Amino acid sequence: MNYLYLIGGIIITGWAFIEGLWTTIWIDGHSAPLTGRLTTLIWKLMRTITGLKRHKLLSLSGPIILVTTISVWIILILLGWSLIFYADPDSIQNPTTKAYPNFIGHIWYIAYTMFTVGNGDYVPTSSAWELSSSLVAFGGMGMVTLSVTYILQIISAVVAKRAFASQVTSIGTSPEDFVTSQWTGDSFGDIELQLSSISGSLATLTEQHMAYPILHYYHAANAQKANPIALVTLDEALTIITYGVPEKHHPAGTILKSSRNSIKSFLDTLRGAYIKPSDDVPPLPDLSKLREKGVPTVDDETFKAKLDEMKERRKVLYGVIQNGAWYWPPIKESQNG
Repeated sequence: MNYLYLIGGIIITGWAFIEGLWTTIWIDGHSAPLTGRLTTLIWKLMRTITGLKRHKLLSLSGPIILVTTISVWIILILLGWSLIFYADPDSIQNPTTKAYPNFIGHIWYIAYTMFTVGNGDYVPTSSAWELSSSLVAFGGMGMVTLSVTYILQIISAVVAKRAFASQVTSIGTSPEDFVTSQWTGDSFGDIELQLSSISGSLATLTEQHMAYPILHYYHAANAQKANPIALVTLDEALTIITYGVPEKHHPAGTILKSSRNSIKSFLDTLRGAYIKPSDDVPPLPDLSKLREKGVPTVDDETFKAKLDEMKERRKVLYGVIQNGAWYWPPIKESQNG
C-alpha cells in the first residue's frame, strides 16, 4: 500500500466534495474557496480576451464558468478516487487475464464506476474495494445529479436577474430619466408601487446571488438587461429623490428606506464574488435635467455635499459597473452589443 497516494487521494476527493456541496447547497456560504477564485480568474481572463465593449462575446463567460466549475469538481473526484485505488496495486484486476492495470487503467475503472456506464475490464479484488467501488458510484451519481440541479437553478436565477434589469431600465435609461419619468407635475405619482415591486424582485435576486455568486459573472449582451447598470440606475435615482428633491415632494419615507436597504443587501453579496469597490468616484447626477422637466430640486452645492457623504457607497456601485465591464449610465445605444 502506497500511503502517499492514499492520503493524497482522500484529501483530493474529500475537498472536491466539499467544494461542490459548499457551493451548491450552503446558501450563506458564498462560493467555496477554490471555486470562488477559479470563477473570478476565468472572468478576468474572459474580460481580457474579449475586451470591454464586446458584450455579446463576454456573455459567454457565465456558461463557460459554470461548465468549467462543475467539470473541475468531477475531475478532482475522479483523480482522487483513482489515487486511492492506485495506492493498492492489487485493488482491481482484469478477471480474464488476471493482469493489474496501470494508473490510466485505474482512471478508466473509476470513470465507468462513477457514471455507471456498465462493466469495464476490471473488477475489485476484495470486499473492501467492492465497498469502495459502491461509494464511488454513489458519490459520482450524487455529484452529477447535484450539478444538473445546480445548472437549472442558475438558469432560473439568470432569467430573474435579466427581468429585474429590464424592469428598471424600462422606466428610465439613466437615474435622471428614471426620476423625471415618475414626476406627474406635482408629485411622483405611483412611484411607491413601482419601488415596492422592484424591491421585491431585488430581494429575491439578492438571495439568489448569495446562494450562487456565479450569477455575478453572467453578463448580458444588451445594456437594457445588464444588472449592474440597472442597479446603479435605481440607486442613483433614489439618491436623487432623497437628497436632490425637497422633502415635501418625497414619496413615503418607508418605501425609500426599504428600497435603499434592498440595494445595500445586494451589495453585501459582492464579497462572495470577490468584487471590490472602485478607487474612483463616479460622476455626479445632473440636477439640471430634472429642472428642465419641472421637477423641484435643492441647490447643487447642498446636493453635492450630501453625495460626498455617500462616497464609499457610490464607489462600491462603481466597482460593480467596472467588474461587469459596463459603463456608468445613461445607457448608450452604440454599446448595447
